[in-house]
Amino acid sequence: MKKSIRCPKCGYNMTAEGSPGETKYLVCPNCGSKGRFTFPAYEDFRIPEEKKERPLGVTILAAFQIIGVISAIFSLVLVSKFSGRYTGLIEEIAGFPLIVFLAVYSVVLIPVSIVLAYGLLKGEEWARLTSVWFQITSIISSILSFNLFGVIIPLVIVYYLRKPRVKDYFESERGIKISTKAVIAAVVIILLVFNGYIGLMINPISISGGLSRVYSERYYGTWENETQNIEITFYSNRSFFIENRTSSYWGKWSTEWPLFLKLKWAEGEGRYASFFLDSNAIRLVQESGQSGFFSLIELKKKSEV
Repeated sequence: MKKSIRCPKCGYNMTAEGSPGETKYLVCPNCGSKGRFTFPAYEDFRIPEEKKERPLGVTILAAFQIIGVISAIFSLVLVSKFSGRYTGLIEEIAGFPLIVFLAVYSVVLIPVSIVLAYGLLKGEEWARLTSVWFQITSIISSILSFNLFGVIIPLVIVYYLRKPRVKDYFESERGIKISTKAVIAAVVIILLVFNGYIGLMINPISISGGLSRVYSERYYGTWENETQNIEITFYSNRSFFIENRTSSYWGKWSTEWPLFLKLKWAEGEGRYASFFLDSNAIRLVQESGQSGFFSLIELKKKSEV
């Protein structure tokens, strides 16, 4: 008869051949450990295995999953607070309902983290494999967000979960059912979509572009100050028209992140610090240039263009 025997030291699987009741002296080709194995007298006889001690690192990873649950709940609380005055601005920058996206992400993450923590503590192979793939999605997300420091910890975790001693605790040689693999693949794909999109959203280039776009679009329209009798219209083609009690001018306007507005026309130019008091009110404070229009003014939006 043939038997598959696992080395108790390194977990390496080797095959031995012998007769029922025969004792074989074996040497592990992987680590060199020596031992002996007695073939069972009956084919269905199984040698009881002693309970394995859980590696400390596995316990720590399970604790991280619980911390992830707490963080997800905390995120849901923050999302509910953000659902007020800042929702519009955040969604303008992201280009879609980001608050709703983060809420759904947190709801998905909570049960997944709980189940994964349970599997890690119980030594389930599917939990080890899922953890490896989850860390790979984190690596991809970190790369997309240009967070190279965020790649280090997932790489360390992947390396740790693939060590023979750790794999032996999870009894990785038993394999995983096809149905379980399908569930893991589905969860990993969903998480990859979520993490990948979040990574793209927090990419410095994306944030800068989104802020610049939203910041510029806020100017579009006609603004007025009735007290000083000044009216300015900002057009999307970056031209502007300004008029006061005595004259009117055409020119070009541009923005400098984070909060500067530049006006330039044939007779001069000016640079202003701009503060949006809300979506319909703005304060401009002259920083440099010789605009001749105003040094400090508050404008109310009159109409869109």
